[in-house]
Amino acid sequence: MDCNFMTPEGRFNFRVGAVIVRDGRLLGVHDWEDGDGFHYLPGGRVRLHETLEEALCREIREELGVKARVVRPLWLRESLDSQAQPPYHGLEFYFLTELDGEALPSLTEPFSLLDTDGQRHFYRWLTLEDSPDYIHPDFVQQSFPRLPERLAFVSDRNGQPALGPDCKFRSGQGLFNFRVAGVFVHEGKLLAMKEDNISHYYLPGGRVKLHEAMEEALCREVREELGVSARIDRPLWVCESFFALGGMPVHEVALYFLAALDWENLPSLTEDFTLADTDGDEHFFTWLSPGEVEQSPIYPLVLKESFPRLPEGLTLATDVRDRILT
Repeated sequence: MDCNFMTPEGRFNFRVGAVIVRDGRLLGVHDWEDGDGFHYLPGGRVRLHETLEEALCREIREELGVKARVVRPLWLRESLDSQAQPPYHGLEFYFLTELDGEALPSLTEPFSLLDTDGQRHFYRWLTLEDSPDYIHPDFVQQSFPRLPERLAFVSDRNGQPALGPDCKFRSGQGLFNFRVAGVFVHEGKLLAMKEDNISHYYLPGGRVKLHEAMEEALCREVREELGVSARIDRPLWVCESFFALGGMPVHEVALYFLAALDWENLPSLTEDFTLADTDGDEHFFTWLSPGEVEQSPIYPLVLKESFPRLPEGLTLATDVRDRILT
């Protein structure tokens, strides 16, 4: 099943798109023969328990009938649109992608194809810079033919709808979860959390709510858990993880931000401490040295490989070691 859901407050959509370039032109698609200049990128929704790269290769196979190779991630976009009907909250990843181009109907002229659902799509190789053609999203239009060297984070907001429920859903196939967390480092030590019924450490944060920007979600979660304000520096990792929780397969996407806290108002900057959140649940906090991070069970696993060195730019990390396919 697709990782999207609908509530009375709006809809959530999790999708991937392919940036396919050939001889300086970009492959765009539209759904009617006279595209009138408007195009979007090939791709589609991510399915539960499917990695981003797997989803993109499947979508290309279904739409274009060819094999795809993902080169590198280009953009992560969060899209919040209160003017859409219903209000829309999107999480979108765009990848530079190579195709088995010889299998396409044309590498220069417009062409059309039926996808595996029997729907016809119309394709065109776009120059963009000196043509009236438009491709969605806007930042692709504005950047092409230049592409980012590292994964770039784009946040688009149109209006300010009321917050909805947590961005998660359960099905007979498992749980999808969308969360944020903070990497809080003070004098070389990392702030981590631990629960009696959980065998590993994790980082302060929590689920993103529908129509809530990720940075806002982290600041809210910090206020609720630690009772202090947070100042976000930059995003570090997007982690897609697959694991079991209480016997249920979980598909989680999480963004980790390097951030600072109102340090002086924490109970301690050196010793363990316990705090009750706004729901009355108590949480145990501890400060971990680099050696303790390396030796202790902690998520995300990329921390064990990186801390105290942190990436200069946003990095995509995928962990399928504990994935359960239903």
